[in-house]
Amino acid sequence: MSDKRNVRANEARNSVRDEESRPMTAWKPPSLLDAPEARPGYVQRWVATSIQGKESPDNVYKRMREGWEPRPADTVKSKLYPTINHGQWAGSIGIEGMLLCEMPEEIARQKQDYYSGKNEEQNESIAGDLDALGRRSGQPIYQERKSETSRGRSLSAASD
Repeated sequence: MSDKRNVRANEARNSVRDEESRPMTAWKPPSLLDAPEARPGYVQRWVATSIQGKESPDNVYKRMREGWEPRPADTVKSKLYPTINHGQWAGSIGIEGMLLCEMPEEIARQKQDYYSGKNEEQNESIAGDLDALGRRSGQPIYQERKSETSRGRSLSAASD
């Protein structure tokens, strides 16, 4: 009689997690300044509205003169982000003295080109000043130019 019984233990059941598995990603703590993806055609950055609890509107106005504008919270549909509820930045994305601002990519590119040109002018000026100094002193100054960039500290593996 027990042979005809429907025994649930004999049934195989895959868990829902196995069927709808998520891609493996490394866990990281949430950032206070997580930001939504930039809108197409825009770049964005955080701008400080207050420093150590003291309002600093001059910083925001300087960034606005550069072309940065506060990003309204209603431009983000997919997720909720912290929104400033009062004051002159009401309705914009912001948190703890920081305001999310955006700028059209074209203006950002022009700004980057401007500062790259300024940097190039300064580097050329240094070479000219050293040449002039060498001519005045009568001793040639040999110049070797090399530049490197790094992002953070390099890690070295220690042998145990």
